[in-house]
Amino acid sequence: MEKNFTPFDMLLTQELTNLQRFIIKAPLGSDEFWSQWQEKVGEIIITKAAIKRALKTNKNALSEEEILKLSSLLEAYREIATYLELLRQTALKVRGIDPSSWDIFDGIEGESSENDSEDDMPF
Repeated sequence: MEKNFTPFDMLLTQELTNLQRFIIKAPLGSDEFWSQWQEKVGEIIITKAAIKRALKTNKNALSEEEILKLSSLLEAYREIATYLELLRQTALKVRGIDPSSWDIFDGIEGESSENDSEDDMPF
């Protein structure tokens, strides 16, 4: 039986493929885990900064569709950051360390959001 894929099916498959690179496959808490985690966190932080900067510096030149697409992409990266933070907290708990005192992404978001006014950001 042949299945016809809709444009939405193809888009969803493409999005899944693009985001799967953020899955950490190394055993939780291992040196390899922390190396992969650090690499992925760095990519998230840089990518989010680039998207925010693009939205801020080009807000008058972007169409509503482009702004919506970038804002949606930024939200996806925030969700990935939440996943990575949960992994970090779990890995630290396994080692007997209380991770609740510091969330790397909340600290970074808090620092950048203090410098950005509500009017500058479309989301």
